[in-house]
Amino acid sequence: MKIAKILFPTDFAPRSKNAREHALYLARSLGASVYLLHAIEPLKYDEVDDEIKEFYKTLEAQMGEKMAAEKDNFDKSGLSVHTDIVIGPRWRVINTYAEEKGIDLIIMGSHGIRAESGEVSVGTTSHKVMFSSPCPVLIVRHG
Repeated sequence: MKIAKILFPTDFAPRSKNAREHALYLARSLGASVYLLHAIEPLKYDEVDDEIKEFYKTLEAQMGEKMAAEKDNFDKSGLSVHTDIVIGPRWRVINTYAEEKGIDLIIMGSHGIRAESGEVSVGTTSHKVMFSSPCPVLIVRHG
C-alpha cells in the first residue's frame, strides 16, 4: 500500500503541534502530498440570518490567516500542500473530505478523553473520526 495523500485536520491549537510534526515527518519520508483542513463547527440556530452569515464570513477570514501560517510549516519542507476550510460538524467534514480527496492516511491530534473537570469525555472528534473514517487514522497525543 502506498501512502500518497496525508490529511492533517487542525484546530490550530498549540496542542496539535505533535500531530503536525508527525504529519511533516511522514509526508517527507513517504513523498506524500499534505492536505490541511480546518472544520468550523456550525452554530445551532433554526434560522441563519445576515448577522450569522457575517459572523461566519469573519470567522472564515480569521481561520484563513491561521491556515496560511500553518501551510508555511509544510511549504518550508518542500511538500505539496493543499488547504481547505469547511463549515460543518468536524468529524463528518474530516471523513467526507478524506473520502472525496482519496486520502490514504489521516494524522490528527487528540486533546485526550478527559474533560477539564476530570470526567471521561467519550465522543471526541478524534474518536468519531477514528471509528468512522474511510482510511487509517493516526491519533497523536499532545503531551
